[in-house]
Amino acid sequence: MIKNSNPIFYLKSSRRSLSLKQKELIEINLKKYTFQSLKKEKNKIFLEIGFGYGENLINLAKKNKNNLILGCEIYKPAIAHLVKKIEENNLKNIAIFSNDIFLLFKKIKNHSVKKIFLLFPDPWKKKKHHKRRLVSQALIKNFDNILEYNGEIYVSTDSKDYLKVILEIFLKSKNFLWVDKKPRKCFKRPEILARTKYEKKADLNSNKKYFLKFKKKS
Repeated sequence: MIKNSNPIFYLKSSRRSLSLKQKELIEINLKKYTFQSLKKEKNKIFLEIGFGYGENLINLAKKNKNNLILGCEIYKPAIAHLVKKIEENNLKNIAIFSNDIFLLFKKIKNHSVKKIFLLFPDPWKKKKHHKRRLVSQALIKNFDNILEYNGEIYVSTDSKDYLKVILEIFLKSKNFLWVDKKPRKCFKRPEILARTKYEKKADLNSNKKYFLKFKKKS
């Protein structure tokens, strides 16, 4: 049975302590890129949840300069890495929210998000950890609130078990359509997505990759 409660967020500890440069990027530079400081400057929002090392965010920002590219992540080394990349590329349209995604949902206006990206979320394979899985009915309900009509959601995974859960949750919703229902289309990465570190990891492990696209009904 799929529960309707929010997932219990769990932050995996970093293998290494933050370097002095990483601490500086988070404690000083990050302030320039917070959602609160940038959210009024752009039109529609592209939201990526769990942006990892930011490959997709950077790609989106370069190709969609009139939109705000908003990333949510709680892993500090990844946040520091993205801040560094933002400054190296002199990008002005990326905002970062470094806390629980369910707190961010409360700050985003209804129907203000154009596209949502959830790429290779942790599948939490052990049954006792399934409560930590991000995709849930609670998540989909919030997607419905913030996404504009005909807005799109891109989800990818290399876990067949998690794929089944993701599809079950979305298909139970009356507000979203699965765009590419043909199985062969699920194996091809959409052109809008960049190849990320976690996709490369899936390739190294010879895992099948699945790409899903959903659209909010008008």
